Amino acid sequence: MRDALDLAKLIVVDRPLDPVLEVTRYIGEWNRRFGHDPIFRFDAVRGSAGIPLVMNLLTRETLLRSLGVGDLPSPLRALGERLEAPGVVVERGSDATRDIAGLGELPLLHHQPRDAGKYLTSFIGSLTDPDGGRHNLGFYRAQVAGERELILFADARTDAHRIITAGLARRDSVPITLFNGGPLSLYLAAAAKIPPGLDSFEAAARLQGSPIHIDCGDYPPAPADAEIVLHGQITREIRDEGPFGEFKGYYSGTTRSPVVRIDAIRSRDDPYCLGLFCGKESGLTLMALQNEMLLFAHLRALGFAVRSVRYPLAAFGEYAAVIEADAPTPDMLEAAMAFDGRAKLVVVAHDATHIAKELAIFPTDSRHRPYIRHGRAEGQQIGLISARTLGYHWTEY
Repeated sequence: MRDALDLAKLIVVDRPLDPVLEVTRYIGEWNRRFGHDPIFRFDAVRGSAGIPLVMNLLTRETLLRSLGVGDLPSPLRALGERLEAPGVVVERGSDATRDIAGLGELPLLHHQPRDAGKYLTSFIGSLTDPDGGRHNLGFYRAQVAGERELILFADARTDAHRIITAGLARRDSVPITLFNGGPLSLYLAAAAKIPPGLDSFEAAARLQGSPIHIDCGDYPPAPADAEIVLHGQITREIRDEGPFGEFKGYYSGTTRSPVVRIDAIRSRDDPYCLGLFCGKESGLTLMALQNEMLLFAHLRALGFAVRSVRYPLAAFGEYAAVIEADAPTPDMLEAAMAFDGRAKLVVVAHDATHIAKELAIFPTDSRHRPYIRHGRAEGQQIGLISARTLGYHWTEY
């Protein structure tokens, strides 16, 4: 993370801002005024013990550059190939050695007016799977319920939910580590639906093409160079969590979720706190990039000559896939639809940059499948293929 910060162009905001709505209002007003979201460093978040808050760092450019593939002609191909190669995970001591009294000393935000309170959106949850001992990383929204209490929501479809449910069936609590910062490959691995049986830390090491250093102890690991590390126990106590302004831009409902008791909070001597504003570019990019990487690798493994895959942020980086290939085929389309059941629309074309023109000019074919959400059919998953029958030269003026 620090290497990415050193290379980033930051807008530093030293005006005191309240973590309750003022920081996110500042970001929203900037976007409405200038039409883009720069990388911000807020140096004076009230009540945060002087810890700077970095927002909007996780852009596509920053992530690819931090993985060392930003200048390659096909970064998705490079990441897919890396994901198939062995990774190295090395244990060493943690850089987070300073004790912090409570969550109130961290620049944690109340993001939207109807959110239930402050939330951890950018902390990665680390769990140890009791079946095999593999480490699982993921993003699980955590509502701040006190100086050393969180309410953690994990979707029933996630590995985290399975690990937590199985653990609480055997004992009174499940240990969890929540960390902020460290190598950005961990953020991509935590967002990705990585292959079954692959340890999340090894997946991150594969993606960055170099060893990942982790700190191991009585709790699930964190990266050794994390900025802030929380160690705690997921308990059997259940409380209301939410509502919360989720990545799709509307509020989630209230859930009944387990309470996490925080045993220790540690940071580096001079920490940064990386923030994510749900529904904005930096959060959606993680969703889009991991989808692109995995679908690209899958189609290439099946022998399809795919040039690129894009998941537009306008469709939340998840619900539409645009695949570019020299020779689109129905088999390619069907393979993509079968692999990614979350995408409602899948388009295969020769030129993804001018997809609307491709669909307007050339013959199209379509495929339909039931769209399954939460185990129920909700409409149709639609696939479109645009097959060029001859070459066109676009007009210049």
